[in-house]
Amino acid sequence: MVGMDMDPFEEPIDWSYLPAEIVVQVLSYLNEQDRASAAVTCSRWHGLHSHPSLWRHRTFNLGNTAEFHRTCDMLRQYPLGLAFYLKTFEAEYPETARGAHRMHHCKRIQKTMTTFLSRLRGKAQLRTLKLRHFELHRRTWQNRSADLVRSIAWFLRSQARLRWVELQGMNATPEHGLRMLNNLVMRSGVNIRVLNIQDYFCSAQAIYALPEFHQLFKRLRHLSVLYLNYNCVSDELLTTLAETCGGSLTDLNIKVFHMDPHFQRIWSMSWYSLRCACANLKVTFTFERVLLHQDVKQCLLPDMPLTNLELTCTNDYVVHRDWVLSPTVRYVEQYFRQTLQELSIDLLNADDDLCEPLLQLIKSCKKLWSLEIRTWMRTAFVDSVCQLKKEGKTILTTFKAVLVTHMDEETRQELDVVRNKHKDMIREGLLNYNFHVEWNPYL
Repeated sequence: MVGMDMDPFEEPIDWSYLPAEIVVQVLSYLNEQDRASAAVTCSRWHGLHSHPSLWRHRTFNLGNTAEFHRTCDMLRQYPLGLAFYLKTFEAEYPETARGAHRMHHCKRIQKTMTTFLSRLRGKAQLRTLKLRHFELHRRTWQNRSADLVRSIAWFLRSQARLRWVELQGMNATPEHGLRMLNNLVMRSGVNIRVLNIQDYFCSAQAIYALPEFHQLFKRLRHLSVLYLNYNCVSDELLTTLAETCGGSLTDLNIKVFHMDPHFQRIWSMSWYSLRCACANLKVTFTFERVLLHQDVKQCLLPDMPLTNLELTCTNDYVVHRDWVLSPTVRYVEQYFRQTLQELSIDLLNADDDLCEPLLQLIKSCKKLWSLEIRTWMRTAFVDSVCQLKKEGKTILTTFKAVLVTHMDEETRQELDVVRNKHKDMIREGLLNYNFHVEWNPYL
């Protein structure tokens, strides 16, 4: 149909004379392979292929099995003449690829990254570096993890302008982890604003007992956002952050993992000092399979400015009957009603009725705007929350609920009645809702 509307005597469009800005914009949407194919179209496009804006950001997924060898080749053959323009580099080895990659894949990743980082050293000064989910503790790495750590540490030592660093999921040994962090803060410490080291060390390691770890933070004087595990938190670390990052630290995200040590004693005065030094500090806690009330209470001290709380099991088949969240919800409502803004619960325990404690928390927490739950719950709870919003007794704007039940169809019909009852409020955008029903015959 398009060909029939065209004038047969009209001269064809010469794509080689498109404005340079448009060509560069088109090339920015292409992947590496398509961009290289477009570059051989003509000499002009070949020249625009080297435009600085096209080489400032590079992302490589080493877990894509279909493109694995091509990705490694692109890294090893990265044009050094364009390395000066590179400001953001991302490489990840995601969890979905662990079963597909064997030892020879890990060997090639180590050699590829070593070659790439050695060629890049001295020619590029990055602003953002993200190396995620390499899982160096896996047996498939064998002894090659030490060689990869040596290459990363040597590269970090050459970088002096890094502002955003993510080393999440590295799972390095304390020795290797401290070596990379030490080289990182040696030159870039004063510039780093965001640092993500969650799951950076191997599990079951008491990092908080290592004096070398919290000493590293004395060089991070402008840190704004920090992600780490609870096994890294100590009184010394909080005191150091209060002294060096006072006024700059705004977000502190802590993950409590069941395989990590999380029984260390931290004094409430340390949190109070950090809170006073960082007036705009927001603290996020994520509890993963650490759901006993006494364990949660020991971590959540009243003097911390808790704004976001996540309680998750991650596995429906390992639910412990002692994981009763009602006391925890009441504790949070009692001590964090002035600061809590977001709450997320993912736990299946039919013996624990959270309706009344959650409703009381919603009414008491005046800053709570987001609630996400996936648990055993009656549809009457959803109706009660919507009614509180309609009466103006809560500022809740995001409400996502997955009601797990053994009566699938009946619960769906009840939810439809609740949705129709409050459809005007939902249509006006006063409440961003998302209600679902999940069937579980074991409840």
